[in-house]
Amino acid sequence: MLSVLIPTYNYNTFFLVKEMHQQLILEDIPFEIICLDDGSKSPLNIQNNDINKLSFSSFKSLEKNIGRSAIRNLLAKKAMYNWLLFLDADVVPAKSNFIKKYLNCFKKDRTVFCGGLLYEDKKENFRLLRYKYGKKHEEISLEKRLENPEKFFFTSNFLIQKSVFDSVTFEEKLTEYGREDLLFSLALIKKGYKIEHLSNEVYHLGLDKNDLFVSKTKKAMENLVFIDKQTLIDTKEMPLLELVRKIAILRMTRVVGVFYLLFEKLAIKKSSVFFLNCMKVSYLCHLKLKHE
Repeated sequence: MLSVLIPTYNYNTFFLVKEMHQQLILEDIPFEIICLDDGSKSPLNIQNNDINKLSFSSFKSLEKNIGRSAIRNLLAKKAMYNWLLFLDADVVPAKSNFIKKYLNCFKKDRTVFCGGLLYEDKKENFRLLRYKYGKKHEEISLEKRLENPEKFFFTSNFLIQKSVFDSVTFEEKLTEYGREDLLFSLALIKKGYKIEHLSNEVYHLGLDKNDLFVSKTKKAMENLVFIDKQTLIDTKEMPLLELVRKIAILRMTRVVGVFYLLFEKLAIKKSSVFFLNCMKVSYLCHLKLKHE
């Protein structure tokens, strides 16, 4: 009935799998939990191997890294049931009826369900740029998510029918961090599937330090340029690309692109979402010049 699919990389995901396992056992339904490590060779996989001791659950580490999109496609291929629940390794359900809420969605066909994201308001998180960015751009109320379903689609917590997934899949040309969720949600809409949001959130636990998060954000911008060059998306569907296009019309690309290193340093030093967003635009301009 339900396949829970968890891609991981250098992370101990046993706690999440154990929580999912307990909830699924209580619901008394046919299920499986499949966790795949994307070739991290991490010592944490010693703990992850304990997943194999749980019934209907498996953990395996790939020999080589295949990328965020490809590993999700591989998980879906391995799944035996007709409903797929994708969860990131570094999340945990906010409530004990998490699985029950998703089971109530099984009556609807051609619909993908997104449960939402939360960030823990803990003292050690308050100074982290990743926490601030998540609170501003990802921890979105159900009301706002319902207004713009595809904009707030996140791969960290969603339910989809296997037949629907197989007709779309993730774009494997994207091997680095970022933007695979955007392409996937747009592909769903274009194929006539509905994205429905509900209040069934998970907490995002694995918060990167500022320098690592900024580095990942730059990778996401590189993916965005790649998506644009490959014409995988209409520029008008991505506000950042549309803004950079307007900057180019004003012949300001070179001027704006010069400042990305300054914005990068300020984003890291001040844990500033404002400077991070400035860096995104500036770095995109820099990349545009670089690839001309």
